Amino acid sequence: MSRLSGLLLVALALLGTGCATTGDRPRTESAASREEAARINTDLGIGYFRQGRMELALERLTRAVEQDRRYGRAHAALAVLYQQLDETDDAERHFRIALRLSERDPELWNTYGVFLCGQQRFDEAEGFFRRAAQDRLYPRPELPLTNAGVCMGEKGDAAAAEAYFREALERNPRFSEALIKMAGLSLDGGNLMGARAFLQRYFAAAPVSAEALWLGVRVERALGDERTAREYAARLREDFADSVQARQLLESQRDER
Repeated sequence: MSRLSGLLLVALALLGTGCATTGDRPRTESAASREEAARINTDLGIGYFRQGRMELALERLTRAVEQDRRYGRAHAALAVLYQQLDETDDAERHFRIALRLSERDPELWNTYGVFLCGQQRFDEAEGFFRRAAQDRLYPRPELPLTNAGVCMGEKGDAAAAEAYFREALERNPRFSEALIKMAGLSLDGGNLMGARAFLQRYFAAAPVSAEALWLGVRVERALGDERTAREYAARLREDFADSVQARQLLESQRDER
C-alpha cells in the first residue's frame, strides 16, 4: 500500500462526514426508512472500523449497501475498508459507485487518489488530487497537494514532488505533513540547511514524532552538529522506543562502531 501522507486521516474524515448523496429520487416512507437503516449501519460500521474490528465493520457496511444501494457514504466507507484489507478489486468497485453517486465531493476525490497511487496509477491519482485541490469549496487543499507530492515522489519525479509540497505550504504554511516531506526531500537533495529549516518549522507546528526526530538525527549528523543529533536521538529512544525509527537509530549506531 502507498505511504501517502495522512491516509488514515483522509479515510476517517471521509467516513465521518462526506459522501451522503443518495441521488434524485422520490423519498417515500419506505425509501426513507431504508436510508435511515443504511445510515445507522454505516455509522456502526465506521465505528468498528475505527476500533480495528474489521470483520464487524465489513458486516455492517455490507448490510448498509444492501439496505440502500444509492447511499454513497456507505459505498465510500466500504471502499476505504476494502482498501485497508488490500481487497483492491472490491475497493475499486465501491469507489466507482461512490464517485457516481457523489459527483462533487473533493474529500472522496482525494481519498480515491490515495487508492490509485497505492496501485501505482500515478497519473490518474494526480488528476484526482488536483481536482480536489482546485475545488474552491474544499477547506484544506494542502492535503491533496501534499498527497500529490508524495505520489509524484513514488513515481520518481522529485521536481514535481517538491512543486506540490511548496504549493501545499503556500496554502497552509504550517501544514506539518508538507513541512516534514520538504525536510526529507531537502536532505535527500543535499540541501542540509534547508532540511534543518523545514524541520524547525515542523517542530513549531506539530507534536514531536518519531519520523521527525529520526530525520533530525540524520540532518544534524550531516551538518556536523553531534550535540543536537544526540539530543534528538535521546528523545527518540525515550519517547518512541518501539518505533521503526528507533530501530533504525540503533542500527545506525551499531554501524558506526
